[in-house]
Amino acid sequence: MKKIAVGMDFSQGAMNALDYAVDVAVSTKAEITLLWVEPNTSDKVLPGEKNEVRYDAKIELQDLVEKTIIKHPDLRLGFKQKRGKVYQEIAGFASQNQIDIVIIGTHGIGGIEEFWVGSNAYKILSYCPCPVISVRADYKLGGSINKIILPIDDSLDTTRKVPMAVAIAKNFNAEIRVLGVYDSDLGSIRRRTDKYVRVTEDYLIKNDVVHKFIHCTSNNISSSLVKYAEGDKADLIVIMTDENKVTSDIIMGRKAQQIINQSPIPVLSVKPDKM
Repeated sequence: MKKIAVGMDFSQGAMNALDYAVDVAVSTKAEITLLWVEPNTSDKVLPGEKNEVRYDAKIELQDLVEKTIIKHPDLRLGFKQKRGKVYQEIAGFASQNQIDIVIIGTHGIGGIEEFWVGSNAYKILSYCPCPVISVRADYKLGGSINKIILPIDDSLDTTRKVPMAVAIAKNFNAEIRVLGVYDSDLGSIRRRTDKYVRVTEDYLIKNDVVHKFIHCTSNNISSSLVKYAEGDKADLIVIMTDENKVTSDIIMGRKAQQIINQSPIPVLSVKPDKM
């Protein structure tokens, strides 16, 4: 992990995302870029008002960078200002600059915190070409990762998030909990899940990652997964976005949305077509 981008709008969620990113960067020697996006608007403004907002944001970003570097002198931290649709600008920056992970702040149970405009946070999670970590506004434990929850189900792409989980586990010397997810009594589905669990465990053994297998059967997998992660005092949940394309929009899978909304623990979302 070499490059991290953090969506910054100066909200509590964004500030927590920065704190989390700093801890990750300190452990991985990664470089952080803060991204502030001025959304396009059709609202009438006084002459020079847009420039004033942009200037004020620049001063705030400079101050934030300086204060953070004082605490972490070896940290490589900078910022960029963009204009346009927030999710497009962040996704475009991530693509053009080979960003490894984007970190954003979220609100929690009521849904993703409105990230500048409307449902941009969901769109960031869906459109970004790289994995995205979402951090709740009330999460205060930083980015120390000792235990990772890795749910494996019967879906074709379920194991495609495993290499990313392994890379993070190795960076932090973390343990992985392989959570075998069973939400059906059909033998063929359960056997397919068992097969993917074995593939995952073989990969973890090959890469010398400490791990443990846990069996999870539930009619509400999202809720059960989050509850288990909390009870196990996990530091990160790794999921697939499982997105579906509808017209020109990309909508995250229902389970992924539920997990991100409900989880007080940071969630790393991985797109299957990007891994």
